[in-house]
Amino acid sequence: MLRIGLLLAACCLAGSLFAQSELKVGVELFPNISHRRLVAQLNDVDPNETQRLENLEVSRFSYSAGLMAQWRNERIAFKTGAYFVESGYQTRRMEVDLRDDIPDGAEDQRTNYVHYFIEIPAELLFYQTLDDKNDFLFSMGISMAVNIANRERITYYTDDISEQVTEKPEGDNFSGLGYSFISGLGWEHHFDGFTTMIQPTFQFWLSGLLNDPLEQYNRNLYSVGVRTAVKF
Repeated sequence: MLRIGLLLAACCLAGSLFAQSELKVGVELFPNISHRRLVAQLNDVDPNETQRLENLEVSRFSYSAGLMAQWRNERIAFKTGAYFVESGYQTRRMEVDLRDDIPDGAEDQRTNYVHYFIEIPAELLFYQTLDDKNDFLFSMGISMAVNIANRERITYYTDDISEQVTEKPEGDNFSGLGYSFISGLGWEHHFDGFTTMIQPTFQFWLSGLLNDPLEQYNRNLYSVGVRTAVKF
């Protein structure tokens, strides 16, 4: 927590330092592959159950999109913004649980765990100029996010036909506020009047999805993808 606090303080300081620097605003899209890190919160968890969950739960496609603002001098920039985030993980396709209320004839099912956030990042970007039109960049920072909704999207399969049902998860023990670490390497190209950016990015959520310490397992989301942005 101390390191995160220091990094947040550094980002806030950077924001004040760049107040007189060049301001650019723009839109950003972050398609990615998201997954979760399984965390055993109790000492007496069954290792067989842990292995079962590790084999059952897999990654899936996610995304975030939003508006950004960046203050930059020649070498360093500070960036923030507001983003809508859809993230999560899913199970493998498996046989239906006959104890559940399932569609007639359904044979298999897959559960997609969907989590929605409003995210505000604070990032430092370090630039290396390649020529008049191109820059190489490295970024690192943190983000704070408010959890606004959680859903379980269950797909039932009957032969080649699928039927989807969306449910609200049982219980209300999801953490309302999360924070994550972000880092990436990228490239910017300057056109007349606007700039484009492509940046492979890794994001790891340092806080778990749940806020109940008595739950056997918690999960930390993470994602790997390519950010694209247009700045004006």
